[in-house]
Amino acid sequence: MALLKFTSIIILTGLACNVSAGPYALAVGEPGSDAISSTDQRFTIWASDAVVHRGSVDIAAPDGARATYGNEAAATGPADATVDQPYSVVSLGDGGSADLTFATPFGDIPGPDFAVFENSFSTTFLELAHVEVSSDGVDFYRFPSRSLTPASENLGEGGAVNASDIQNLAGKYPAGYGTPFDLAELRSLHPNLDTQRITHVRVVDVVGTNVATQGSFDASGNLIIDPYPTPFPSGGFDLDAVGAFNPTSTSYSAWTSSHGMSGASATPTADPDQNGVPNLIEYLTGDGIVTVGDHTLQFSRLAYRSGGNLKLLASADLQHWTTLAESNNAAPMSVTKPSDATLTESGDFRKVVHVQIRATSAYRYFRLAADLTP
Repeated sequence: MALLKFTSIIILTGLACNVSAGPYALAVGEPGSDAISSTDQRFTIWASDAVVHRGSVDIAAPDGARATYGNEAAATGPADATVDQPYSVVSLGDGGSADLTFATPFGDIPGPDFAVFENSFSTTFLELAHVEVSSDGVDFYRFPSRSLTPASENLGEGGAVNASDIQNLAGKYPAGYGTPFDLAELRSLHPNLDTQRITHVRVVDVVGTNVATQGSFDASGNLIIDPYPTPFPSGGFDLDAVGAFNPTSTSYSAWTSSHGMSGASATPTADPDQNGVPNLIEYLTGDGIVTVGDHTLQFSRLAYRSGGNLKLLASADLQHWTTLAESNNAAPMSVTKPSDATLTESGDFRKVVHVQIRATSAYRYFRLAADLTP
């Protein structure tokens, strides 16, 4: 919410009442809304640091003034903006961005994993932003957004957006309610992202103009429309906070608990999500996927997860199995039969294990195995 536009916003908020619902989650208070209250007890982690790169108050005048409202500290800690007191935010300006750092990394669990808070006091005056995440603070990956708001004309500073027409864009809900994001959506899209250990979130203001050379686009190439222009020091997305639910799991028991497993479903050999990967292997690798090439194998190992031993087994006949390489209790993976294979590990916390099988080897079959550390 641009803080200097109260009168025009209040006059126009009723305009969205007759707009038919789109295919995505509805506004706060409506059945099917996925808005998350800032008081939700699942929030245990909040951004600890923020670096803001301000955009202009009007992208059509790039040499003009930039947004100045608020400071970076306003984007750290718990969400505290409310409909009645929406002032504790930092304004990004047109196309501006903020990089949020988390002292405690967080990871993927079933359902939403974190939420981004803006400060609108209306369910229809929605200033939007793209959201990206990183597991190393260097490479960022964007959630695939969707916007169905017609781009036939600009909305103006008091324009209304139907919440059910947008998906995976922050700012969908008013102050006090966060827009949720689920890391599971990025697993197959970005294999290099460690969805089990997110350290940074980037929020990028959407420029809601229908001028293609200046506007922002969703994942399908559609122009995203939100209130534009907002030529004020408080223009653009007003970031209140980013909060997450689940700290990165570093023990097997914590991981099973965070995924709601108990009893038989929490045993190392169980596969409650029926993805073909036993619990303990999924815990140690993140996904259990092994890529096979010409005499090569590649898989991931999560170096921050202890309590289990990961092994690469090989066989020539599917009956007799030999351990080619292993990692014991988070130690670096090493080859146990140098005569049959060589191995390298790369990466920081999400290790990429690359195994080269010697051409003289008789092995034809390979599998990952794991057991709990005694």
